[in-house]
Amino acid sequence: MHKFFSLALVLLLLGCLAAFAGGEKERAAELSPETEAWLEQARLGKYVEDSFDEAALYEAAKEEGEVNIYSYSSRVFKFGETFEEEYPGITVNGFDIDSAEIVTKILAEQNAENYVADVIFLKDPTTVIHELVDRGMAFGYVPPDLVDVIPEQFRKPLLVHHASVDAFVYNDGKSSSPPIDSLWDVTTEQWRGRFILPDPQKMPEFIEVLAAIVEHSDEMKKEYRRVFGEAISLSSGVENAGYEWLLRALNNDAIIMGSTNDVSDAVGLSEQDDPPVGLSAFSRLRDKEKNPNLNFDVMYDLKPVMGVSTDVVVAVVNRARHPNAAKLLIRWMMGDEEGGQGYEPYYVLGNFSVRTDVKPLEGVENIDKLNLWGANPDFVWENGQKVVEFWISNLR
Repeated sequence: MHKFFSLALVLLLLGCLAAFAGGEKERAAELSPETEAWLEQARLGKYVEDSFDEAALYEAAKEEGEVNIYSYSSRVFKFGETFEEEYPGITVNGFDIDSAEIVTKILAEQNAENYVADVIFLKDPTTVIHELVDRGMAFGYVPPDLVDVIPEQFRKPLLVHHASVDAFVYNDGKSSSPPIDSLWDVTTEQWRGRFILPDPQKMPEFIEVLAAIVEHSDEMKKEYRRVFGEAISLSSGVENAGYEWLLRALNNDAIIMGSTNDVSDAVGLSEQDDPPVGLSAFSRLRDKEKNPNLNFDVMYDLKPVMGVSTDVVVAVVNRARHPNAAKLLIRWMMGDEEGGQGYEPYYVLGNFSVRTDVKPLEGVENIDKLNLWGANPDFVWENGQKVVEFWISNLR
């Protein structure tokens, strides 16, 4: 069974697939005595507190004096600064590092018993869960006072800080309403050469989106019957309706571009009377504020789904030297009901808070109100490489 080590390293993996063949992935049979003792002292894992005592946690964190966080986002310096203002006496040492490099660094540090990082904040939960959490190298922490306002899917196995969405977009300057109402529409002759999507070989995180469509093949099969009035007939060698959709889209002269920015520009700047539609990042809507010539919007009512959500996760690293400061920082990062505190740098169009009590941005619903499929880390881990291989083998 092929293993899909890291979305961010997919281009390297294409040349060494055999190294990841084998049996079921290993899970940590048990934690070391040292880790178990650390968890109990840090009140993490099964020892986590039932209630959130901010004052007591702050006092314990002040004794530690600092916290080290590896972050995929440079905005770590913004929420780090406001944390230091809110909690004097604790220094935030932020490191702006690519998600794949964060995993690599943690693996190296843990194997060397050099416990530098306290908190990791990154994309690609698939790799984080299977390479770090399953090996006992990172642990989830959900502030107890937030348990009731964060759905379980965003709490286990790791706390999701915010979700990103990739959605289908159209040119709302040329069309008063979305020109399609189903994902299957882009496979029809009418849309030949007029569907644009990013290249997962250049944007490895886009593999999560394609994998979600493949995983929900039953829904895709039902939607096919709704649209065409007959049962789907799979092409030779194609195992389900999710893969069939991808095959038919590619065979329908889909246009492949290097980034979600390229996709939204091609859709939103089109001068054609019948402009293309595309699959792009919801966050690209922010580009319209910079460029008034961009005309595109999300197709919210598309069936069977409007898009796919992917998660940005936060965790405490095994045997972190500043666990109380780490927990306090994570609580700060999750913000308040107004999208403030440490969440403020992320309270922008295209990021979706997982807190159900956070006031949504104007004109945008909370993520739990949107018709989305979530990228499943276990499915991506087991099937991501197969999706890449299918994509490459069917490019025209």
